[in-house]
Amino acid sequence: MEEFANFFSLFHWFQLRPGPAPDVYWGFVAFYVLGLVASAAYFFTVLQRFGEHAYRMTVARRVALAGGILCALGLAFVAGRFLGILYLSLRVWVYTTTIGTVGLGAYLVYYFLRRYPTSLQAFDAEQLRQRYLPRPRPKAAAAGPRRRKRAR
Repeated sequence: MEEFANFFSLFHWFQLRPGPAPDVYWGFVAFYVLGLVASAAYFFTVLQRFGEHAYRMTVARRVALAGGILCALGLAFVAGRFLGILYLSLRVWVYTTTIGTVGLGAYLVYYFLRRYPTSLQAFDAEQLRQRYLPRPRPKAAAAGPRRRKRAR
């Protein structure tokens, strides 16, 4: 409880040697390891999930990469706290990466419920339009037949 009592103190957040990590940091470890494993699994199974759909693969890889980077950073900061590494064990790093990861999750819920369906529909419509547009002819064929010069 002492950890929570000083939560709003900036000195508490930026203390260089914060001491041993409380038990709540094991929850952070579990959260970040689970997020890192899920991101890696999602990143490497994108091709199996979405086949050759370029837009879905791009969005899935971006999401997995962003989540993986945030979870790896959070895990590094929590490990720094457990090991007592100077500047890496600051509480502010763990709090910031946790807020960032939760914020990313909230944004992804919003994105996949509101924006993704319309952008996916627009991408598919553009692909369909591109498929039925006439292809430009090569320059040599576009110029028409060339006249031959007469031999003198």
